[in-house]
Amino acid sequence: MMTKQEYKKWYETHQEKNLTDFFTYLKFPSISAQPAHKKALLDCASWVETYLQGLGFSTQRWEGKGHPVIFASRIVDDSAPTILFYGHYDVQPPEPYELWVSEPFEPTIREGRIYARGAEDNKGQNFYTMLAIKAFLENNPEAKLNFKFIMEGEEEMGSALLSELLPTKEKEIRADYLLIVDCGMNSSEKPGLEIGCRGIMTMEIHLKNTDTDLHSGSYGGIVLNPNRVLVELLAPVIDQDGHITIPGMYDDIKPLSREEIDQVNTEFNEQECINEIGGCAFHREKGYSIREANYFRPTFEINGIWGGYTGDGFKTVLPKEAHAKISCRLVPDQKPEKIYKLVCDYFQKRVPKGFELKFEFHGGGPAAWGSPNSKPTQVLKEAYQEVFGSCSIIYGGGSVPITALIEKHSKAEFVLPGVGLACDRIHAPNENFGLNQLEWGFLIITKSLELFAQN
Repeated sequence: MMTKQEYKKWYETHQEKNLTDFFTYLKFPSISAQPAHKKALLDCASWVETYLQGLGFSTQRWEGKGHPVIFASRIVDDSAPTILFYGHYDVQPPEPYELWVSEPFEPTIREGRIYARGAEDNKGQNFYTMLAIKAFLENNPEAKLNFKFIMEGEEEMGSALLSELLPTKEKEIRADYLLIVDCGMNSSEKPGLEIGCRGIMTMEIHLKNTDTDLHSGSYGGIVLNPNRVLVELLAPVIDQDGHITIPGMYDDIKPLSREEIDQVNTEFNEQECINEIGGCAFHREKGYSIREANYFRPTFEINGIWGGYTGDGFKTVLPKEAHAKISCRLVPDQKPEKIYKLVCDYFQKRVPKGFELKFEFHGGGPAAWGSPNSKPTQVLKEAYQEVFGSCSIIYGGGSVPITALIEKHSKAEFVLPGVGLACDRIHAPNENFGLNQLEWGFLIITKSLELFAQN
C-alpha cells in the first residue's frame, strides 16, 4: 500500500498542474438553471469527459431533455469489486453579483482559499475525487479494482434527466459500493463521515384575490389582502413546540432506534454555530436536540415570500396576489409526492372563500440512510481517521435527492463522504474551498481506494 505521506508527496509534486486543471474546470459558467448558459454546460461536460478519458475511462454521454450525464467506467476484472462515484458539474446561479469580492467564474486564491462558484459544490469535491483516482492508478497499475463515474449536469435543478434514465441503466451502473462525494463534515477538529441525508419536496403557492392591484385607501378594510391571508395560512404550520401541524406529515416516518441514534454524533455547539453564521435565533422542536432534529426530523420551510410592491420608496396598494416558495426536508419513509399533496390539502381547506389558490410542484427526492456497519462506511471512516486522527458518524440535514435512486438501481452500499465546511458559503456569494480541503479530500479518497483494493 502507498502511505499517506507518499500520496501527499505526489499531490505536492503535481500541485501546479492540478490547480491549473481545476481552475479551467471552475471557469465554465455551468449554471443549469439558466438557459443562456447551455453552451457553457455542454463545454463543461466535454471537459469532464475528456479528463476522465485521460484517466483510462471509457465514456458515454447520456442525453435527453435537459443537460447531459457523463457516464464513465474502467473495468479491469469482472470479479473485482466495483466502486461507483457520483458528482455533478452544474452549479448554482451566482447572483447577486455585486456581493462577490472577485468574479464568480474567475477563480481567485485569497488567504489559502479558492473563491469561485462551484469551488466546493460540487466541482471541488468531484475534482479531488478524479485526482485521487489518477494518483491511485499511476501508483497501482495492476490493482484489481473497477471504477464507474456518474457526472450529471442537473443536480442543482432536480436531476430530472438522470432520474428518468437510471431505471434503464441498471446494468451500466451496477456496483458494489457507491460514494456520493457531495457532502460535508462538522469541522476538521471533529470530522464526521455522513452516512445518510434527508430527502426534499419543493413547491410554490400562488394566492390570488382580484384581477388587479387596488388602492389601499379606497379598498383597505373592504377587500382581503392576499399578503395577509398568505401569512395567516403559513403561520400556524409550525406550533409553539416546533412541530408541523399538517395532518399526516409524520405518519410514514421510519424512526431510528435509540441504539442506532446513539451510534451517531449528535453534538451541537450553539456558540460555534453563531460564530460561523453570525447572530442566530435557533428553532427548537420539543423532544429533540437541535442536531437530532436536523438529522432525523422533517421540516417545513418558507424559502421565499412576495406580493405587492417591493421596490424603492412606497406604493400604497393591495396586491392582487401573493406567492411563497416552500420546501420540506424529508426522512425515511416519506414520499415527496405524498407530502406535496398533504401540504396542498392543508391550505386548500383553509383558504378564504373567493380566493384562487394554485400550487406548483418543483420535485424532490426521498431520504437515504446508510448503515454505520456497512463496508464503505467502515473503509471511509478508517480513511478519515488516517487523515484527521479521528472520525465520528453523522447524518446530513441537507439533501442529495438522487442518492436513493442511484442506490436502488446500482444495488450498491452507499456512503456520503466529503470535506465541505460551513465557511465554504455554498449557494451564496463568495463560495470558496480551502487548498487544505482539496488536499484532505484527495488523501481520504486515495486511502479509501487502497483499503478497497487491499480487501
